[in-house]
Amino acid sequence: MSRFFRPANSLRLLALALAAACCRLPAGEAMSMAAGKKWWAFQPLAEPSVPEVKNAAVCRNEIDRFLQSRLEAEGVEPAPPADARALLRRAAYDLTGLPPAAEEVDALNKDQILNLKSKIENLLASPHYGEQWGRHWLDLARYADTAGETADMPLPHMWRYRNWVFNALNRDVPYDEFVRLQMAGDILRAGATGAAYTEGVVATGYLALARRFGFDTDKDIHLMHEDVIDNVGKAFLGLTISCARCHDHKYDPVTAQDYYALYGIFASTRFSYSGCEKQRQPRDLVPLMSAADAAALRRPWQEKRARTGPRLDQIAAELPKSRDTVLAAVKSSLRLLAAAEVKDGGSASFEEGKKEPLDHIALRKGELLHLAILPLASHGADTTRVEWEITEHGGAGRRWSVSDLVPALLSGNPHPGTSAAPAQWLFMDWRDGPGFLREKLEKVNDLPALRAWRNGETPSVVVNTSDQPVTAWTTLPPRAFFMHPGPGIVVGLEWVSPLDGEVSVTGRITDAHPGGPDGVGFRLEHIAAPDAGPALVSLAKLSAEQAELARQRESEAGPEPAVPVAFAVTEAEAKNTRLHERGDPEKPGEEVPRHWLTVLGGDPVPPGPGSGRRELAEWIVHSPLATRVIVNRVWQWHFGQGLVRSPSDFGTRGERPTHPELLEWLCARFEKDGRSLKSLHRLIMASAAYQRSSAAPSPHDPDNRLLAHFDRRRLSAEEIRDSLLVAGGNLDPTPGEAHPFPPEATWAFTQHGPFTAVYDNNRRSCYQMVQRQRRHPFLALFDGSDPNASTPGRQITTAPTQALYFLNDPFFHTQADSLAKSLTTLTDDTARVRHVFR
Repeated sequence: MSRFFRPANSLRLLALALAAACCRLPAGEAMSMAAGKKWWAFQPLAEPSVPEVKNAAVCRNEIDRFLQSRLEAEGVEPAPPADARALLRRAAYDLTGLPPAAEEVDALNKDQILNLKSKIENLLASPHYGEQWGRHWLDLARYADTAGETADMPLPHMWRYRNWVFNALNRDVPYDEFVRLQMAGDILRAGATGAAYTEGVVATGYLALARRFGFDTDKDIHLMHEDVIDNVGKAFLGLTISCARCHDHKYDPVTAQDYYALYGIFASTRFSYSGCEKQRQPRDLVPLMSAADAAALRRPWQEKRARTGPRLDQIAAELPKSRDTVLAAVKSSLRLLAAAEVKDGGSASFEEGKKEPLDHIALRKGELLHLAILPLASHGADTTRVEWEITEHGGAGRRWSVSDLVPALLSGNPHPGTSAAPAQWLFMDWRDGPGFLREKLEKVNDLPALRAWRNGETPSVVVNTSDQPVTAWTTLPPRAFFMHPGPGIVVGLEWVSPLDGEVSVTGRITDAHPGGPDGVGFRLEHIAAPDAGPALVSLAKLSAEQAELARQRESEAGPEPAVPVAFAVTEAEAKNTRLHERGDPEKPGEEVPRHWLTVLGGDPVPPGPGSGRRELAEWIVHSPLATRVIVNRVWQWHFGQGLVRSPSDFGTRGERPTHPELLEWLCARFEKDGRSLKSLHRLIMASAAYQRSSAAPSPHDPDNRLLAHFDRRRLSAEEIRDSLLVAGGNLDPTPGEAHPFPPEATWAFTQHGPFTAVYDNNRRSCYQMVQRQRRHPFLALFDGSDPNASTPGRQITTAPTQALYFLNDPFFHTQADSLAKSLTTLTDDTARVRHVFR
């Protein structure tokens, strides 16, 4: 027997009824803690005996005896049983949200016999059961695929929680475990591996679902915590706990101290960050693998990478020394030869910008001539044509020119020059000291005549190898050499002197892409250090080896194995929080120790590093209130109304149960059956009350509180859409997974341009993308749940737009067309009419 049950007797039940009656408060009157502890919903669960009835023939099980005793006392006759067709349809929609299969209807047409027990078992075994009843739970959890703050950022991983709910209900996970995993699955499964660990993390998506608020969700995090507390209170306990944010609850025995005790538990929890208008990229997503599993996943990849690791480590140690040698040579011996800024679309020769004579430059072997193209304000349009010629005085009278590099630009970096005039040229990226252009392009913009060295889009060196102009981002002259700086990045061309002697230098710099509008700039410099050239070449070769080894490593090892993640929660630094005076986080009051609701015992969170979520989960599942709430919800989802008709408010502002003894007995049975929801379904659906016809209500009970008949109900929004797909033969029964959201790197959503989308498909409606700020048009029109707040029961509206939908909507007409086409196989009009009606 559960620890929460006491043996029942008539005095016990009388005391329970008197407590419920005495604790009904006048409007506007607060409840003291002493009175609250006597409130019926907070009492230990009773186990009442099943009443005797005069007309036992109308009863199928104990549920009916509780109901019949009230009916007899009120003099109301129960309605007769429903016919087999009605029961078949009722059970199918009730448990799966789909109409019964055609062959089942055909069988009823022949003999009108329904084995309801067998039918219920088949429906409970269907994967569609979890989808239907999981959708009920998602209403309470205010499920959505977007965050709800000003930009309504997508939540690309939220589907994992949705599907976990469906799968958990299909597996008939006991309700207490269902609650524990959602509150603290990451803690409970911390030592597990594989699927068990993954389930623990994904289930905490319930908490991560909390709506985000404002332009900067970090700033408004107190509103997120309020949303969590509000939902935990309503969904699990049927209490409006968040009413105590600013002051003690006006009507129920919940204090502001209780509210901030729970607040501290969630403030000690790290929530996945959804992104917002201020900081758009998500963070703190939770890995779906334990550390051991993630390490095993990465191990083969790490072993492949390790093959090139020692040499790469050696190069990484040598590169700084080589760079320092080059920089020291540059700083000690740099001499400016020419410099200028060229007007937009203009041209300037070296001679026009000369600072030193250019006709007799004394060089030693290994010294450098350095040409830098400078990034001006509009570097994006700074495609710069370079004409540069170096001529030897005396000796062999050799000549070196950048035009010689055009045909074979990709020969290397360092480039060996030509056989007639060998000398090393280097294409440089000077963003963080000496670096090199490493990305080699056989064609640029899909144009084979253009070849390039570059790092990203820029900086780059580009040549047009054609003897004709080529039009790309601008018109590039034939057989020409170009350089392009990057944003704040100098692109350099270095020539290493192969001689001891004198040279003359000529050249011209041209803005080849007008529209900058600030033109281009250049500097021609002499680095008069014989060791500079060899050091730079050595650095280039070392850098090239590093790049090749890195390429080889990436090719052999492939990309790092991605560890899947969930939008979930994990433990953070454990801490108490301070009470917010009048609910204002900028007015902190006294520190509040983390503890359970005072009226339910007020147990403290034990000292230690834990947030308190594990303890909170246990306090919830061991609360008789939580059992009453979920049993009442299951009854509500079967009958349309709960035994308590305010299913998320068991406090003084809610309604008392219409049949308190039946509610207690059902809770007792639920506990004995291991808190199995499927067992509770079997029990309820086996009752005569569930199987009654939808006859007209008794004038003595117009609201059917005595349950003399079964209330008719409209199909929900999801059931309407799914039924249309079934009728059209177009329902895709496969489970949905991730939605096709845009890549996270592209997110630029704002308050004035928030995310919005509808992803059409033929899967069940429970798999449609749910958006908080702009609801799915179909689900909104037909009274789907509000994803911004817990929805204990759907609204029912009748609006002209619903009728207009059936007249005009393309989705509806598509299903109608499909249904019409299916009729062509039937032989006569009578058969067609019957088929459509069915």
